[in-house]
Amino acid sequence: MWTGVLVLFSRLHAAMTKARRDTDLRDELHSHLVLLVEDQERRGLTPTEASRLARLRLGGVAQIQEEHRDRRGMPLLEETVRDLRYGLRALRKSPAFSFFAIATLAIGIGAGTVVFTFAAAVLLRPLPYAQPEQLVRVFEANPLRGWTRNTASPANYADWTTENTAFTGMAAYEQFSREGSGASDVFLTGNGDPQPLKSLSVTGNLFGVLGVGPFLGRVFTDEETFEGKGQVVILSYGLWQSAFAGDPAIVGRTIVLSGIAYEVVGVMPQAFFFPGRDVQLWRPVAYSPSVFRESRRPHWLGVVARRKPRLTLAQATFDMERIARSLERQYPETNEKMGIRIEPLQRSLAHEARPSLLLLTGASALLFILVCANIANLQLGRALARAPEMAIRHALGARRVRLVRQLLIESLVLATIGGGLGSALAVLVTATLVRLAGAYIPVFATVEVDRSVLLCTVLLTLASPLLFGLLPAMTTSRSRSGRLNERGPAGSRRAASIRRALVAVEVALSIVLVVGSMLFLRSLVQLAQVDPGFTPDRVVAFKITLPPAQYPTPQAQLAAFTEIDRRIRNQPGVQAVAASSSVALRGSSWTFDLTVEGRAPLDGLEHGIRHASITADYFRTMGIRLLQGRMFDERDGSNPQRTLIVNDSFARKVFRGENPIGKRVRFGPPEVPGRPLVEVVGVVADERQDAMDRPAEPLAYEPIAQKVQNPLTFVMRTGLEPSAVVATARRQVALVDKDLALTSVATLQAVIDESLRDYRFRTLLLTSFATMALLLAGLGTYGVVAHLISQRSRELAIRQALGARSTELVRLVISQGLGPVAAGTVAGLGTAALITSFIESLLFGVRAVDPTAYAVAAALLACIGVAACAVPAWRATRADSWVLLRES
Repeated sequence: MWTGVLVLFSRLHAAMTKARRDTDLRDELHSHLVLLVEDQERRGLTPTEASRLARLRLGGVAQIQEEHRDRRGMPLLEETVRDLRYGLRALRKSPAFSFFAIATLAIGIGAGTVVFTFAAAVLLRPLPYAQPEQLVRVFEANPLRGWTRNTASPANYADWTTENTAFTGMAAYEQFSREGSGASDVFLTGNGDPQPLKSLSVTGNLFGVLGVGPFLGRVFTDEETFEGKGQVVILSYGLWQSAFAGDPAIVGRTIVLSGIAYEVVGVMPQAFFFPGRDVQLWRPVAYSPSVFRESRRPHWLGVVARRKPRLTLAQATFDMERIARSLERQYPETNEKMGIRIEPLQRSLAHEARPSLLLLTGASALLFILVCANIANLQLGRALARAPEMAIRHALGARRVRLVRQLLIESLVLATIGGGLGSALAVLVTATLVRLAGAYIPVFATVEVDRSVLLCTVLLTLASPLLFGLLPAMTTSRSRSGRLNERGPAGSRRAASIRRALVAVEVALSIVLVVGSMLFLRSLVQLAQVDPGFTPDRVVAFKITLPPAQYPTPQAQLAAFTEIDRRIRNQPGVQAVAASSSVALRGSSWTFDLTVEGRAPLDGLEHGIRHASITADYFRTMGIRLLQGRMFDERDGSNPQRTLIVNDSFARKVFRGENPIGKRVRFGPPEVPGRPLVEVVGVVADERQDAMDRPAEPLAYEPIAQKVQNPLTFVMRTGLEPSAVVATARRQVALVDKDLALTSVATLQAVIDESLRDYRFRTLLLTSFATMALLLAGLGTYGVVAHLISQRSRELAIRQALGARSTELVRLVISQGLGPVAAGTVAGLGTAALITSFIESLLFGVRAVDPTAYAVAAALLACIGVAACAVPAWRATRADSWVLLRES
């Protein structure tokens, strides 16, 4: 072993000191030659004859030097270095080819790197927990209610924790909101203006289940999960640094959150987050023990668990389904058909972004293959010109494998430069796309170019020479000595056939990308035409959360909200103001069971009803149309008869064609007695509640005086700039309570734009890929047709000399050049039909097999193909036929 190591180091040293050793060898050979000449002269020979015999005895000096270099150095390394130098010289000799190849490679590799950067951040980067592959999320699923991934009720969760045999631990956290991580708003006071923070309430064992300890202090105890066991809080590392300057004495201090004093018991590590990076602090859920025993409605707990080692998801699901069936038998009124769904934690957190990222990964892979096919086409175009060079090299003794290696190294030089530029381009583009993507990126992900992304770039760079360089290298190296004049049709027939096949592949891949981009573009157009149900122009929304400690009763909360409403309403530029517990496109926190008066319980609505508490001017401020009945007025809220306004979806799904006005309904489970009846007094148009691509759900509105909820989202319609009105609203809110702050401030138009952002993001990337694909397909077709014309120049000259019109020659060339385009179009349309069926769930208002998208894609490729064929054909007809005949 050591002998081999010493030999290796000796060869490396010899390779690095090659010039000096060559000089020493030359001097030594010259000394030997001088000694031999002197010896022959002493024997009586003339100087000329002595020199000739001495050289014969010594042998060929060049051969000795070459053999010595092979034995002392590393021939493969030296040959590779020579090939690299030759490759760089070859690129300098063909600047147009080099520029185009490097530019397209930079785009192809850069596009793949950008998409992988997002995919790695969301799908591949391990979560910062102990053995994250063992962590899962547990959901309730119920076909009766249309649930597939629903949160759990506290009592169901409590039964899961005690009866399961599949998990080493199970924890829960509150998930009331649909925004971000589901965290709630709290306000840090006592140090200037109130600072809005995101807080998550969790069970005491959460950090233990995740397997993460604190950076400072301790985590919660199991006892602190229950009400009255202490007001404690754990800070995120970022909040500790920003709000408390990283003070190590923070543990044990008391801070005030929304009017309540909490003791800081710990600080989590810098890398830790749960479930998203927007959460800044954690508090215990602090429930009464009866909640875990009795509350099977509603459902608001997210559940995370750790699987036992070597236990599969299927086995864990089987165990949980056993518990679900037992609970169904014990509590049929709440748990009928209730099932379980278990997902790996990382996959669950990336649930919404995963399909889009897989789609974009596939699209970038297609673009990368298309780029390689295009450069391979260009390389084959150069093969004919280099045929004499390859034949001469072969005649001088080069083996075919040596020629292939040289050509592949030339391709590697191209790929290395293109990969370097592609990685730099990816860094710039990624930073821009992160800003454009916004909420499209899950709250737990950090998109950055790290080592895994750079490794992806290196792999793409190393793979590309094999994809675009191997076939041209094999074709180019076929030239043999004795066939130096391979410029005729016979020498290039094979290369021409391969180039036409590559054009067909390029066109097929382009069709797939264009069809995909057209489908998403049409989806975006359809979404832009959707009526949100309200008028967003110059409407600003902001949320206000009242601290329960200062406002403990509904009466106190109503008085504060009413005073805020009055103050803002009287400000200049405010045309209308209202408040709601659930604003459009931001989801609704609560759903309720409902039955209609006079109907049997089984005749009631199976699905939950969304609910919102609003002020009287809400519909006027939002621009929501009244369809039937009346709006709320001063009678509502103070009258013993409770009133209700419902949306159109509620009227259709609950009353099923009957006139809803005057009907009375009861919220809550039918088995719970004493719930008041509420009379429907009006029907309004639907407003989109979750997103522009999701239909409106049945929604019931109650006057805020009738049912107070906290927090509320205020909406203001203004004729001024929104920023000026928001500043005015902040001042007025501070006059009511200096510890109140405005959160989630945004115009309704910005909320609509945010709802469309993921569609725009996908459409932007796919359209960029498709545009590049169309350009490459056109250039590939142009190159093949130009090569075809160069090979048939004599035939075309004869046809022209015999009287053929230019239009006939152009038609002849186009008809032959469009063959690969037509074949690729047919193959591409068929492939697109197969692939797009998997993305139909990502589309809106458009079917996967959309005739318009397919027709536009085919028409675009046809136009580009005709143009790519017509340009070289027209140039050929402008040439002098007699000059061409004389040259040939």
